[in-house]
Amino acid sequence: MTVGQVLVIAAAFVVAGIAKGAIGMGLPPIALAVMSFAVPLEDALALMVVPSMATNVWQAIWGRDFIKLMRRFWGMALTSVASLLFVALTFGHLGSPTALAWVGAILVVYAALALTAWRPRVSRAAERWANPLIGLLSGAVAGVTGVAAVPFLPYMQSLDIDRHELVQALGIMFMLIIGALTLALVLQGAFDLGNTVGALAAIVPTFAGVWLGQRARLAVSAETFRRIFLLGMFLVGLHMARGLL
Repeated sequence: MTVGQVLVIAAAFVVAGIAKGAIGMGLPPIALAVMSFAVPLEDALALMVVPSMATNVWQAIWGRDFIKLMRRFWGMALTSVASLLFVALTFGHLGSPTALAWVGAILVVYAALALTAWRPRVSRAAERWANPLIGLLSGAVAGVTGVAAVPFLPYMQSLDIDRHELVQALGIMFMLIIGALTLALVLQGAFDLGNTVGALAAIVPTFAGVWLGQRARLAVSAETFRRIFLLGMFLVGLHMARGLL
C-alpha cells in the first residue's frame, strides 16, 4: 500500500468519524466514498467494518433502552441480516466495479431525499409489517453494495421515536448489519493481513474524527453540519455512479 493510499484512508475515517460524531450516522457510506478514490471496493469494505463496528457497539449500548428497542425492531434486524447474507453469498457482487457504481447511486438518492424538506411519517401500528419489509430491502441492498443507507435511514427517520432512542436504535441496527456484512466478507475471502491490520489501525482516526464531530456539533448547528455532509455525499456519489452510464 502506497503512502498516498494510507493518507486517503486515514482522511476517509477522520471525515467519516466527524459525521458520526456530529449527526450520529454516515460513517460507512462516507468512508467508502472517500476510499473509493484510492483502493478497490472490496478492500474498502474490509477496512470499514472494524471501525464501524466499534463505533456502533458504543452507540448501541450507550443508553437505557437497548432491550426495549430490540423488542421493537427485532423483525427488521432478523430480515436485514438474513437478506444481506443470502444476497451477498448467492450473487457474490460485494467489491465488484458494478457494486461500487451502485454505492454511488445509493449515496445520490439518499442525499437527494435527505436534502429536501419531505419527511414521510410511519405510525407505530404500521411498523408490524413495515419493519420486516424495510429490513428485507435494506439487507438486500447491503448484500450487493455493502451500504444499508436506502431505504433504511429514511425509514428510521420517519418513525415516531425520540431522538435519543433513534440514535441508539441506529447503533443497534448498524451493529447487526455490519456484523452480517463482516461475516459475508470473511466467507468471500475479502480479508488479508494488510487490510485486517489497516482496519484495526483505522479505529484511531475514526475516533479522532468522532471527537472532532462532537466538538463541531457544539459550534455549528447539527442541521447545518448535516447539510454540508449530505451535499458532499451527493457529489461523491455522482462521481462513483458514473460507472452505470
